[in-house]
This record gives sequence, structure tokens and C-alpha cells, in this order.
Amino acid sequence: MPAPHYVIDVVVPVYNAPEDVRLCVDAVLAHLRADVRIVLIDDASPDPRIGEFFVEMERRAHPQVVLLRNERNLGFTGTANRGMALSRADVVLLNSDTIPTAGWLDAIMHCAATDARTGTITPFSNNAEICSFPRFCADNPWPAGADPEPVRAALAGTAVPTYPDLPTGVGFCMYIRRALLDEIGGFDPAFGLGYGEENDLCLKAARAGWRNVLADNAFVVHTGGRSFAGQKGELGARNMALLQERHPHYLDMVRAYIAADPLRPLREAAAMRLAVAAQPGRGVLHVIHHHGGGTETHVRALISGSRDRWRHYLAIAVDDLWQVEEHRADGTVVTFDLARDPDEPWRDFVGGIVATFGIALVHLHNVSACRDGILTALVALPVPYGYTVHDLNFACPTITFLGPDGMYCGAVTDAAACSRCLAAQPAFAGVDIAAWRARHHALLAGAAFRIAPSHWVADTLHRYFPDCAATVIAHGSPPGLLPRAPGVRTTVMLPDDDVPTVAVLGAIGPDKGARRLERLAEHARAQGARVRFVLIGYMDVEHGPWQSDDAVFTVHGRYETADLPDLLAHYRAVLVLYPSAGPETFSYTLTEAWAAGRPVLVPPIGALAERVAGSGAGTVLTEDEWRDEARMLERIVALVAPSARAALAAAAQAARALPHATLAGMAAATFALYERALPPAPAGAPARDRPLAPARLRHALQYVPWHPPAVAAAPAPAGAAGALARVGRTPAGRALARLVPPRIRAALRARLR
Repeated sequence: MPAPHYVIDVVVPVYNAPEDVRLCVDAVLAHLRADVRIVLIDDASPDPRIGEFFVEMERRAHPQVVLLRNERNLGFTGTANRGMALSRADVVLLNSDTIPTAGWLDAIMHCAATDARTGTITPFSNNAEICSFPRFCADNPWPAGADPEPVRAALAGTAVPTYPDLPTGVGFCMYIRRALLDEIGGFDPAFGLGYGEENDLCLKAARAGWRNVLADNAFVVHTGGRSFAGQKGELGARNMALLQERHPHYLDMVRAYIAADPLRPLREAAAMRLAVAAQPGRGVLHVIHHHGGGTETHVRALISGSRDRWRHYLAIAVDDLWQVEEHRADGTVVTFDLARDPDEPWRDFVGGIVATFGIALVHLHNVSACRDGILTALVALPVPYGYTVHDLNFACPTITFLGPDGMYCGAVTDAAACSRCLAAQPAFAGVDIAAWRARHHALLAGAAFRIAPSHWVADTLHRYFPDCAATVIAHGSPPGLLPRAPGVRTTVMLPDDDVPTVAVLGAIGPDKGARRLERLAEHARAQGARVRFVLIGYMDVEHGPWQSDDAVFTVHGRYETADLPDLLAHYRAVLVLYPSAGPETFSYTLTEAWAAGRPVLVPPIGALAERVAGSGAGTVLTEDEWRDEARMLERIVALVAPSARAALAAAAQAARALPHATLAGMAAATFALYERALPPAPAGAPARDRPLAPARLRHALQYVPWHPPAVAAAPAPAGAAGALARVGRTPAGRALARLVPPRIRAALRARLR
């Protein structure tokens, strides 16, 4: 019978660590192809159990296993060279402390077949320096007995595959093409027992025009360098100096590669897939607009309070561009920048996102920036969805119910009256209000749950959509304000006097009273009223810092919530004013003002009036005072007058004592609705929903291929060695070299060095 032809020799140098060796060999044999053989070489191991294992393997007489023993210890370098010289096959050098997984060699061989100039191939591993997963350039400890299949499947499932270039291969598991060995030879014995010899070979390969690549769809467990325990530091330092001497560009190249971390998108895609597989049926996709504000604050607070119970994905959806944030259990956030193709149906785009991230539930928060797309997609989406009413845009496109006069209309429901109101406002003149409400009614009616942050919101929603009741869940806040971070803060100085300051908080546009605030300052200036106004935040027309010449009105500019108590103290604020022209649905700044011990003055509309009435921590304006800035100023002056000091102090004390909805309570109430919304069977997209293609995910994670820098060829040696090197680089020379037995070629190189 003719001897079988093996296309690959898997060479496993063995030195001690018999438990590791047994695991490695068993794993290789479990996934062994008929055209591959395994070569085990005992490098004179002093542990007698290695000899016992080899005797056991001899008895098993596996036809694809070759057993060799070194008479003396040659180290990894010498043992690997012995194994690589055994045949004309390509080689995979495999550490004995590795555990190959299903399909590992198929993936490597496919990678080799895609490019004839691929010289070395390294798979992903838990412990492989630049090829480590999930943490880059780190040993990710592998638990004893853990099943590697989920990690392998995640890497294979998200791989394009890409087969990216590497600065060098990593020696724990490295494929080497026979043609490369024929051209540049094996490992240099100068590297002694080991460490750095594979880097030297890969750098010489790159200089000769070969590629060193990653098989990003393969995974091999590496439990660590136990065969060289206690020697790695000494060997590494010595051989690194030798490596740097031979390849001066090496360290700079590796530093630049590590800084760029081009494999991050590949790892992140696989980590996402792994998280989905580990927690099926628990993915929530939150959809918001791109304007930030209270909506985004709420969603991020909800996510931060429940990463251990649900997998959260935050989609900032703007037309065809969706920025999907994956919020992981460890607090890290990974962003996928996804774009809908021009001819891609919305159903397929959103369904692909749902299938890719394992979404069991969609939680809508604000769809104003992707209204048409999300309304189209939700018609046939295979998962339930719910909606939190952060504003009443579904009832009125003005959002805040502002009429032509710029003031709250009272939430009129009559369609004819609403049509006249909208027609008088150029921005909304073309809106068919009946069709608008009918379209949004369909979305609300199909929602598995509806959440309102205040009773006013729930009641108003019910007025417009009587069959769409909402559950009231107040926005929760973390216990106390975050501690103030160190750093420089910029403030505006006020005159050193006893004039009381009234503060306004946040981003103030027309609906929140920007023009009214300006008119209040004008009235105060005209009347010489003993009061000044400070906006801790910014306006639509003035982002600050800014101050009027007479200091009646000051704009501080943007601020961090943790700084608010200090800022209120700096500006000597005794009262916080809400000059809103339209109703608020909740107001985080009200919670923050109360937490800082400041009483408030609010309009008689919306959630502000609901929250302040009966609290003892503030005052609700009358209808007349709210509509007339002159009357409003009168009430303000009365509240901050010296004669009202005791009442103001009592309100401040009441503000500090008020209980607030907690983040934990809000999350618990929300997740109870999630649980009821899920179908009885485990959630999962039907077969027609295809996950987004791996190449699309790679692009969404901003993958940029890395290419090795051009390095000048090393000067050819003089004399016979130089001639041999020059001839060996030609096609004829390479063909001739293949006819010369490997041991003779090695002897010639040794004599000519």
C-alpha cells in the first residue's frame, strides 16, 4: 500500500506538563483530518509521566501519530526545527499547553488557501498577546474544564473572515507554509531554548514578501507557558535584545500596532455574539432621538441600573443612520454605526438589528428622528415593543402644545381647532392632524406597554387616545448627586451685595421660557427690582458664560449635575424659577433643585404643577401670574423679599426632606412590564429575519486594515552565503531548493553562516 500523503504536520514539542499534553493531544485527535498527522516530540522531559504517556500512545498505535524523543534537551527552537524537517508538508507548530477547538485546522487551511503568499497563520486564543480574546495583549485565564465551543462559535459566526495582517505570528499555535521554510529556513538556533524565534522567522518572512496573518475564525485555548515556568523572564530579555538587534524596526512597529489595535472590531463583534448566546431572550433595544436631554438621561439611568438583568442596546436613530450602543455587563459601551442601504426595506434593516443583537423587546422612547422608518418596521416586527411617553408628540407635532401666541393651548383635542392652530404656524401648516393622530394611534395601540413619567402625562395621553392607557412610573434618580470630580470650574462673578438671586436651570429654548426670561430681566431692570436672574445652563441664543452690564441677567453655560450645589451656592440662589411656556412631562432639574435644597416657582401646567402642589417645597403660579411676566415678577419679588425669609427657609428645608423616586424602583417597575410583554416561549426572531452580515458589522465597528511597514531588505551576506541567498530568492532557486533534502540544506546554511 502506498504511504498516505499528509498535507500538514501538526508538530507538538513536549516538555513536562503531562496533564496539559494529554488535553492537547486528545483535542487534536478529536478534530483530526485524514490528510493531517500529529508529531509529538519529547524534548527529554525529566517528568517520568511524559515517558508513560508516550508508551501509552505507542500502544494505541494511531496511524496518524508520530512519536519522537530527543536524546538531550534541545528547547522549543531545536525541537520545532526537528519536527519541521520531517517531511515536505506544511507545518502547524502547536504548544503542548493548548486545546484546539472544532474546525480549528479547517479554518487555518482555508486561510492558507486564499493567498499563496500567506506564510504564517495564527488563530485567536485566550492567551496569545496581540491575538488574545477578549482582552487584547492580555492573558485571559481559561477556567479548568470550561467549554471553548461558545467562544469558538462566536468568533466563527462573526468572522467575514477577514484574515488581517499581523506584525508577527504568535508561537503557541502557528501555521508555517513549506514554501516559506524552503525560502528562508526554519528557526534560528541562536534563540536557544525558545522565545522570540517565531518573531524572527516572521520578520524575515515579511522582508521576503510573505504575509503573517490571523485566522480570525479559528480559536485555540492556551493555558499558558508552563513548560518554561520560571525561565520566561530570562529567556525573553535575552532574546528580545537579539531580536531588536536583527530587526531594529520591530519594537516601533509593534508599539504602533498595539496603539492602533486594528483587531478591536473583530473582537468586539465576537464579544457581542458571545453575550447574546450567553443570555438569550434578554435583549432590549431602546430607540431615542439625537437631541439628548431628559429622554437620553432617563434611558441611560435605566440601563445603568440593570446591566445584570438585561442586555441593553441604545439606538440613537436618525433617519437611515442608527448608532447602536451595546451596554455590557462590565459597564463598557461598544458603538456600532449602522446605515440602512438606499434600497433596503425598513423591515429588513430593523429586523436585521433585532436578529443580530438577540433583541427580545423594543422599547421606544422618542422616534421623532426616524418616525417613518420605525413606524413602517414595527408593523411586522417579530418582537413586542413598548413606549415611554417622554413628550406628547404623538398627539401634537408641536410637542409642547404651543399655540400661535407661543403659549400652552391647554391640550385641545378638537381636530378642527387643532388644524386652525397648526395652519397659523408655518412649521406645521402642512400637517393633517387627523391622519397624524391616526397613524400614531396604531403604534400606541399595538404597544405591549405604555409608560408615563407623571399622572399629568398619562391623563393627557388618555384624552387623545382613550384606549391607550399608560402606567405611571416616575423617572428615578440615583441616591444623592454624584460626587464632584476634581478639576477647574469656570464661573461668572456677581456684585458683592445682598440682592437675591433667582436661578433657572438647564437648556432653555422658547418652550422652556427663553423669551420670557429675557422679558423678566427687562421688567426687573425697568422697575429697579431687587432681584437678579442667573441661568445655570444656556439659552438658544446665548450659550454663555455671559452677563449683562448691570448684572441683572447672567448666563453660566453648560454644567455638570454634580456641580449644581456648588454653583447654586456661588450664585447665592435662593429660589429656582421655571418660566416655561409649555408643560413639562417630568423635569429632572426639579429633582436636582430640590436635592440641592432650593425651593421652586413653577407654572400651573404639566408635571411641574403636579409635583410641586402640596409639597411645601415650592410655589405654583396662578394662571394670570404665569401668562403675564410683569405679574410673575411681582410674585418673584414677594417670595425673595426680606419679610419672606422665614417662609423661603421653610420651603428650602422641605425641599431637602422630599423623597424621590429611586433608580432601583423605576427599573423594577419597568422590568415588570418587560416580563409581561414577552411571549411565553423563549424570544427569537423567525427564520426570515437574517442577522446583519459580518462584513457589515465589521464596517459598523470602524474596521481599518493594518499593513506592515515597508522594510528594506537586509544586506546579502558576502561570499558563498550571499550567493546562496540570492539564488534562493529566485523562482528557479526555490524550485531547485525543493529538490535538496532538508537536512542537507540545513547543513549548508550552518556552514555558510
